Amino acid sequence: MSDLFVLQTPLFELVFRAAVIYFFLLLAMRLIGRHEFGQLTPFDLILLLIISESIAEALTAGDDSLLAGLVSASTLLLLSVLVSLGQYKSQRIRNIVSPGALKVIEDGKVIEKSLRRELMTYDDLVERLRARGIGGIEEVRIAYIESDGDISALTYRETDRRRAAAAEEEKKTE
Repeated sequence: MSDLFVLQTPLFELVFRAAVIYFFLLLAMRLIGRHEFGQLTPFDLILLLIISESIAEALTAGDDSLLAGLVSASTLLLLSVLVSLGQYKSQRIRNIVSPGALKVIEDGKVIEKSLRRELMTYDDLVERLRARGIGGIEEVRIAYIESDGDISALTYRETDRRRAAAAEEEKKTE
């Protein structure tokens, strides 16, 4: 019982290991892309569980004391708070940690370059719009993939559609 609170690994090493793993995962999630984590599929959940299991040993350096786990968890939580605080106070940190919104539809037309950048298929985009109650791409005035991977979209109102159709007809007659 007394071994539960005796560190087998130096405190600094535990903190350092947790920090390295935290920033590695932060970078990996940034590089993977926001669309991957907008909706957690069963595959994504399995992947997250496997990742957490694969880094558990590296996190505590094989130290299975309760204190080592508490130090590692506390370090990760502290880093999370510090990164959040950094994002709040600094635009530069916010840009590094959280990507800005990425426009994927404008005036009812898909921006293919944006889809490629996020490794999102046309079908994925349409499915996510349907989940928002939007029947098709042509109904969307503008849509973004937000930093959390969610899709936000503004649709045309009926009067906007009529106005756009009239403007299109006017261009054809000129």
